[in-house]
Amino acid sequence: MAERGNKRFRDNRYLQGIIVIYTLYWAWLAVAPYSRFDWVLENLLIWLALLVLMILYRQFVFSNVSYTLIALFLALHTLGAHYSYNENIVDIWMKIMLHSPRDNYDRLVHFSFGLLLAYPIREALATWTGLRRSWLSVITCTVVLALGAFYELIEMWVAHIVAPEIGTLFLGTQGDPWDSQHDMEVALYGAVIAMLVTALVRGRRA
Repeated sequence: MAERGNKRFRDNRYLQGIIVIYTLYWAWLAVAPYSRFDWVLENLLIWLALLVLMILYRQFVFSNVSYTLIALFLALHTLGAHYSYNENIVDIWMKIMLHSPRDNYDRLVHFSFGLLLAYPIREALATWTGLRRSWLSVITCTVVLALGAFYELIEMWVAHIVAPEIGTLFLGTQGDPWDSQHDMEVALYGAVIAMLVTALVRGRRA
């Protein structure tokens, strides 16, 4: 879909623009969140992701397409962190459209995890593993599923160890005993769709 970037950071105006826009967006949503403690816990994922991207930049540079997809996912998570994944305008719209009382925004973000991050993961695997294209898509979907499962474990550990008093708010299960499995399921669906789109675009270009 896109060639991997090789520009130095100071020469990549597009990436600099993404960072500026996201920083302003994050700062805006850092003001008066639904729950400050929950906001901090949710932002740990964002800060860790940004730290990893900065450390990797000298050894591995994603394409601008991948950086855009990553920024979009972080923007969705930032919105969820501000509203604790409920009571935001997107969730209200989804309740009306789906005729469901459930707060579905958290599930949308899990789906977006697969849809938006599968291509950057594929891009990294293509460089680090040397896998053939046919296997890249399969392994990418497997990695997305594994990361989704690992995130569910992280949520459980945080809820039990760091913040047991807001465990229900942080986990957002809403009484669904299969919430974790459904979250992993929709992330996998998102990854499969992303890989199908990637294959389609590459096929048309070929």
